[in-house]
Amino acid sequence: MSRSLKVAVVVSMATIALLYAVIEHGRRVRASLPLHELPTTARAVLHVDISALEKTPAARALLGALVAKEQLTEIEATCGIAPLQSLSEITVWVRGPEEQPFQSIGLMLKGRSVEATALAECHRSLVRARGGSVVRLDAATGALLTSRDRRSAIGLLDDRTVVTGSVRTVAEAMAARSSLVPALIERASIAELWPRLSRNAAVAAVLEPPEHWKEALESVAGLEPGRSVLEGARALGFAIRSGSEGAVEGYVELVDAETARRNAARMEAWIGDPPASVEPPWSDLMRHATVETEGRMLRINLDVSNLAGSR
Repeated sequence: MSRSLKVAVVVSMATIALLYAVIEHGRRVRASLPLHELPTTARAVLHVDISALEKTPAARALLGALVAKEQLTEIEATCGIAPLQSLSEITVWVRGPEEQPFQSIGLMLKGRSVEATALAECHRSLVRARGGSVVRLDAATGALLTSRDRRSAIGLLDDRTVVTGSVRTVAEAMAARSSLVPALIERASIAELWPRLSRNAAVAAVLEPPEHWKEALESVAGLEPGRSVLEGARALGFAIRSGSEGAVEGYVELVDAETARRNAARMEAWIGDPPASVEPPWSDLMRHATVETEGRMLRINLDVSNLAGSR
């Protein structure tokens, strides 16, 4: 092989490696974007990639079991907007300060075939349809449209993106987007788990549960307090990969590997015989789950392909 050909081969390989690195970096940045757009007061985040959702039966089945069809048809009937066809991304988060977690819900919508102004007008129509009225409020982070009780507000982030929720929730999100307050990427437990969840995901969710919320989860799920899969949990999450037919991956990040192994055994015993409080179809789904550990990470593998026909 001539020297010039060797040089050409080396340059070509270096170029390919550089392009791959750039593409991978872009994917990581895009995957972490929700954490840069939300404030640190967010304690739980759910992100939906609509384009990936369309080719992911598992995600459609799970969302179909969790989201009432009436919620979507109300928007379509009132606004003439089909949410799943008009949007590219949906991000839902639950906010609350340290002393009072889970105080209110925020919603960020990114339009695909609809502009932010049309989404804002849809908000106005929905408020009016429920007997309310909308006023303009000038906040430090920009102008908002809000119901008079301030429980339902909307702010425009750019020409395709809006954020809705209470006035305080919207103002916090607008401030985070403008780098006026710390972003959620600074909340360590969520920031560490999110890359694993969001990679190639149609749907990803993460939660940092405060102690009293762990106790509530244990009560609802019939778990023994202090001796459940949530003992030592730093963060919880789940992911549905793009194109998945039925697989859902659940994750519990724990304080150490020993706790992960101990909780895996507890989880296997629980899914083998779910308590009466866990009703079908969820009890049937759990019986077929599998559990594995990786360091201090507990992973639960579920198949939701039968959920669509269970409603």
